Amino acid sequence: MTAEASKLERLKARTRQFAATVGVGGLASAVDMLTLAMLVEWLHVRPQHANVPALLAGAAVQFIGCRHLLFRADGSTESSWRTQLPRFALVEVGTLALNALAFEALRRASVPYPIARLAGSALVFALFSYPLWKRVFTTPVRVSLPS
Repeated sequence: MTAEASKLERLKARTRQFAATVGVGGLASAVDMLTLAMLVEWLHVRPQHANVPALLAGAAVQFIGCRHLLFRADGSTESSWRTQLPRFALVEVGTLALNALAFEALRRASVPYPIARLAGSALVFALFSYPLWKRVFTTPVRVSLPS
């Protein structure tokens, strides 16, 4: 395979991964937004108080989607789950905090809550979550040295 063909294959792979990211993120965002809207509109919870439970619902969908569809994490063993879940949770703690800060800042700027959720989450996803998720779900290559 030529260097050009190799570059083209890597670009295709990245494009497929980005498309999968959009799908998984879209589903997680839909769960997040639906949860937020139901809490605010039906249960009359203040948007600031409904924010975190909605983010947690979306995060659950995000973990399953990232693990199985986006990064196709290998190994369904308990040990891989034991490694990936805490790492994902750690990234999500940062994501949750950044999303909460972005949401609050946008709400204080009088941005309607649905737009504040989408805009803030999109920024946090692109600049923080996605780059770190790649590290969470990537299995390190083990090299065996000859004896």
